[in-house]
Amino acid sequence: MLTVEIGDQPGLEVAELIAGLAALVLSVGAIEAGVRAYRINLGRHVWPTIPVSALPPESSLSFVPLARLAARERELAGHLTTLPDAVAADTWMRAATAARALRAHAVRVTVVEGGQKSRDVPGSGPDLLVSRLREGVSAYERLTDTAAELSAQDTHGTARQNAAVRLADATDALVGMMRGLDS
Repeated sequence: MLTVEIGDQPGLEVAELIAGLAALVLSVGAIEAGVRAYRINLGRHVWPTIPVSALPPESSLSFVPLARLAARERELAGHLTTLPDAVAADTWMRAATAARALRAHAVRVTVVEGGQKSRDVPGSGPDLLVSRLREGVSAYERLTDTAAELSAQDTHGTARQNAAVRLADATDALVGMMRGLDS
């Protein structure tokens, strides 16, 4: 057996020396990985905030679509907390913008319903406006359903990327629908 002696002290075997160095290297790697994981999760997680907004009167044609929108916003916020931060942040930002546009459109519906015709209100009447509002809320619901599917999946790699692409497509479809509201 090969041993190393330093001075008059009993020696260490080479295998002990190699095992000690290997343990030291692995410990440093484990600590570094733990610090990296801590930094990734530190303060960067998406916690969506849902604005509190009053619903129109129950007699309004826009009441039911906006009630559906409010419920779906809460649901989407819950699903996004389980998704990767980069995906969740972009989706929430765009969905929140779409929800604001839908609420603004609901105000137009209420104005037309009240008989207060204005040059700023497009369309030929409340039926067309309500139809567009319902389509916008339906697009928001499709986005929420896609986020629910993605958060429920326990996949990695290609399947996760495909699901993220589907979420991006649903978000883009919602944004496109919102652009059409003003026309």
